[in-house]
Parts: sequence; structure tokens; C-alpha cells
Amino acid sequence: MQSLILPQLFANPFAHKQIVPVKKISTTPYIPPEIIRIILGLLRNDKKTLASCALVNHTFNLYATPILYHTVAFTFPYTFTLFANATNDIKKRCSKMVRHLDLSGFSTYGLQKSSSSIQKVITPDLLIHILRSFPSLKAFSISDTLESVITLDVLKVLFLECKNINTIDFCGCSSKQFGIALEEFSGFLGRVKIIQQFDADDEEMVTFNMDHKPLLSHVKRLSLHECPVISECSTIIPLLAHTPNLTHLDLGGCSVGDLTLTFLGVGTNAPTTLSHLLLAKCKNISSNAIASFVFKCSQLETLNLYGERDIATAIAECDLMTILCSPNAKNFQTLDIGSSQITPMILTAIKENCSSLQNLGISRAQISNISLIKDLLTAMTNLQYIDLTSIPCFNPLNTNNLFTTIKKNNHPIHTIEMSESLLKKLCAIDGWKINFNYGRRWYYARETLGLSKPEMTHCRKLDVTESGPESMSKIFQYYSFGV
Repeated sequence: MQSLILPQLFANPFAHKQIVPVKKISTTPYIPPEIIRIILGLLRNDKKTLASCALVNHTFNLYATPILYHTVAFTFPYTFTLFANATNDIKKRCSKMVRHLDLSGFSTYGLQKSSSSIQKVITPDLLIHILRSFPSLKAFSISDTLESVITLDVLKVLFLECKNINTIDFCGCSSKQFGIALEEFSGFLGRVKIIQQFDADDEEMVTFNMDHKPLLSHVKRLSLHECPVISECSTIIPLLAHTPNLTHLDLGGCSVGDLTLTFLGVGTNAPTTLSHLLLAKCKNISSNAIASFVFKCSQLETLNLYGERDIATAIAECDLMTILCSPNAKNFQTLDIGSSQITPMILTAIKENCSSLQNLGISRAQISNISLIKDLLTAMTNLQYIDLTSIPCFNPLNTNNLFTTIKKNNHPIHTIEMSESLLKKLCAIDGWKINFNYGRRWYYARETLGLSKPEMTHCRKLDVTESGPESMSKIFQYYSFGV
């Protein structure tokens, strides 16, 4: 018996041992680098989270760090001073990460600092040093707080030495000193000879002659927003002559007239390259000149003609029809014709020709029947923002009807701007709340999760910088002027 059992045990030595199952160690699933890049890209406006992501591992650090340092912005002198001191020891790899130097938000309000103390913090020589320290810089923006720093030498480095820069934004720079510096730079580039003649029918003919080749072909986005001090003939036209490939141009609030649009049409590539054109509050440009030029612009997506014009100088109904019936009207995503001669026929033209619109401004429209506005919203299924300020058909009794239409059609619109005097008499309506920006802009905003808050303010620009418009209020993207 024993002789029979022993061979069996030796044949299977583990027969009486307990078998313990081996636990499988789970591994982190592989995530393609392009997916990581997309995810981290969505956090580009959340610097704190990006900084944390950069510490996760080498892969996250590789993709998070360039996004983290893509835009370097300063609000107060102290942080700028720290940055300026660090530029002397900055590594070559890090210097290539910075693509946008944003000084537009620099302010000393509430810090009890004078303009003279600011000039000690940021000097022209220091700014030149910083510009030269970042060879991959693509965008530069500055505002009126630092306009005294912009000298002829700074402009030479900014425009001529920084060959990778394609976006330059001067916002609100209106001092005499800034105007002189920009005029000197335009003269340095080379003037444009303007010849005005009359033909046999007494029609004015304008020709432009420039001896030099364009020196700023790399500049694609230029903003002179609210810079009224700049001369049209001696500064703006020469600058435009040397930047023939612009895609974004903001001359809102500048002292420009028909001559500028005439030159853009014949002296540059603007009719085929411009996608964003902002002429808000340009009172000296005639209605006919605007319509003639816009009709030629085949790539236009954003057009801002908002003004504070009276009936006599407003953009005429016939010229609005020329714009709205042009071949490029189907590409419009943002259109502001506020204070123009907006009639029921204009609303019909918008419905029929501008199906891609996301932002629309028709303030002071001559509309007395609210049904026309409701029909417009029903037809414009992509609309997210609309300005209905000072339209006579709205009153405290019938405004609810507009929101009934929106709810019935499940319309995606989430911001409706209206007059302050009207909204002060109204209250929140079925998921919509009333808000305002610094007492200037009043609007209804839908309380919807996942959308950037309409009440978020941005002190400057519309889609001119490369960081994107996601952090800006739709109101300020749309109008492109500050609070």
C-alpha cells in the first residue's frame, strides 16, 4: 500500500500543496502624446493647474511647460521686475517657449504710483533687452499705460529684428509722444506718395507710389485700436504699405477716412487676406467707401462697423445691402452694424445670407415690431450673442415673449445685450440672469454649465492675440474695446 502511494506523491509533488492565485499588476493605459497635448491645451488659461501637471512626470512636463510659458503677461510692476531680472539667466530652451509678451493689462491703479515711477520699472532699453531675449516671440501687445516706453528704437527692434512676430497690438495709445515715435518709424520704413487727380468727368482718381519693397510682410495681425493721435497719410498708410499680408486689422477709433480703405484695396493684399476687419467708431469713413471695400474682401469672417453716428452719417441701408449681399457674407461669424440704418429689409438680408453668424450687433435698429426680431432668432440657429440695445420694439411688457421663442426653439443663444434703462425694470427670466460690466454694458446671460461666463471681462482685445478668445467675455470679443 505504501509502495503505491509514494510513487504517486513523487510523480506530483504539489498535489497536497495549496495553490495561491497570482495577482495581476494593473498598468496605466497608454495615452497617445497627441491626446495629452490636446487635454493640456484646454488648460492654457489655468496656469495653476498647468503648473501642477508639469510636475506629474516627464511626459506631462514636456507638453505642459510650453503651454504654461506660451503667454507671459504682467499686471503689476513687481512681477514684471522679477521677470526682467530672470531674463539674464534664462535658459535657451525656455526662451523659445515664450510666444506672446502681453503688457496690455499692466496697470498701477490702486497702487498709488505715478507715471514717472512706472518709467523707472519699464524703460525702452529694458524692453529692447526682453524682446531680444525671446527669439521665438510671435505676439506683442501693450496698452496706454506703457505708451511712453514705445520709442523709435523699440519700434525698430519690435518690427524689424523680431522676424517671427506676426501679431502687434497697440491699444489705446493716444499720447503725442507715441504718435511722434510711430510717425518717425513710418518715415524710416519709407513714405508712400499719394497722388490725387481728376478725370474728364471730374471723378477723383487716387494713385499710390512706394519706392521701397514691403519690409513687414511677416506681420499678419495689427491693431491700432483707439489710437486717434496717429496721422492717416504719414503713419497709417505707410504702415499698411509695409504690411501687405494682414489677416487681422483693427483701426477702431482711429482718425482714418476713405483714403485708407482705398489704399487697402489697391496697395495691399487685404481683399484676399483679411479675415478680421474692425472699423468701430471710425466717423470719417463714408458709408459708400465701407461697402465698396468690404464687397471685395473674399475671406472676411469678422466685421465690426459699430459706431455712434447720427442718422445723417450712419451707414446707409443701400450700402448695408451691398455688404450683406456680397459673396463673402456667408462666411461672417461676427457682424456688428450697430447705429446703422437697420430696417426690416436688412434683417431679411441677414437671415438669407449670413447663416454662419455667431455674434450679431444691431443696436439702435429701426424695428418697431418684436416679431421681426423673434423671426430673426428663429432663422439664425448658430447665433450665440446678440446686441439689441436701444431697439424701440422692446418694452418691459413684451420682452418675455423673446425668451419664450428662444425656449420653444431650443436656441443656443446665451447672451443678449439690452439697454440699461430697460433691464433695470426687468428681472431674471426662467434660467436667465441680468448682469452688467462696470455699469456700462447690460445684458441677459443664460445660466448654463460648460460655457465661459459672459460676465467675465477682458480689458482689451478681440481675437488678436494667439492665446485665443476663450477667457474673454463674448461682449468684449464682439466689440473689441475695453471696459
